Amino acid sequence: MIQIAVIGPGKISHRFMEGMKYVTNACVSAFVSRHPESVRDYALQYGISAVGSMEDILLNHGIDAVYISSPNHVHNEQITFCLEHGIHVLCEKPIVLTAREFQDLLALAHERNLVLMEAQKALYTPTYQAIRSVIQEGTLGTITEAEAGFCRNSNLPETAWRMTEPGKGALYDVGCYPLAVLFGLFGCGFRELGRTEQFLHDTDVGGIIRLSDGRLPLTVHYSMAEFGLCDLNITGTKGTLSCHEFWKANSFTVTVNGQSETRSFPFESEFTFEAQRFAERIEHGESQDAEHERISMSVLEILER
Repeated sequence: MIQIAVIGPGKISHRFMEGMKYVTNACVSAFVSRHPESVRDYALQYGISAVGSMEDILLNHGIDAVYISSPNHVHNEQITFCLEHGIHVLCEKPIVLTAREFQDLLALAHERNLVLMEAQKALYTPTYQAIRSVIQEGTLGTITEAEAGFCRNSNLPETAWRMTEPGKGALYDVGCYPLAVLFGLFGCGFRELGRTEQFLHDTDVGGIIRLSDGRLPLTVHYSMAEFGLCDLNITGTKGTLSCHEFWKANSFTVTVNGQSETRSFPFESEFTFEAQRFAERIEHGESQDAEHERISMSVLEILER
């Protein structure tokens, strides 16, 4: 059984822990926090007694791998420490802040034969895999356009999102999701044609990015200030596909020749599938995953610009 430590057990880690209940070959056995006492009760909810600093937990408790859900600006430092000490890494998006940082970390992970994986949960669900099949089988004909969006009012206090450190703001927070899914479905050979951004107190709170590979136009919507598009919409010469809240959806609708069909894939947690894949890569010694590494790199290049 692969032993995983959670670094930065905060809001999103609760959902990761729920997803881990359905992973067959790994378990969370420790929490890493700068303030151990503040998360001890949370850890005990899952029967975890090992709570402490990164150095203590990773070096003294038989940990094989980590799930990092700490603030974006500390990812690079934490990932480097883990890889240098022989620990596999699953890190929340964005995995780091620049393509160069990611490139350097991949080189280190490959050198040590370790798994370094971005937690892009939407790319691992059965729903996403089925959407890929619909496109590849030609059900929709030739794809003529696609759009994806993650637009919600976060209702968070200003202190939670205002730009005080690198890697904050709506594009880094929620824009990653539609970018990754569109690159996953249609490839990474797209260039940015333009973007419109909305700022509040020097922090981006939303925007629209337009991309093209010379044939297919893609549009990305993202916002943490207002409600808007929260769907993946694909249009082809034979039909359309729509998936609401694609990053966690367990169904989508295909419409061909005026006839609509909803395809469903029930599951308990969308976090299970990325964690299961992470554990499988560790078990099978798959230190490299060229497709998903390429997606992560392409997203980072857009974020940087």
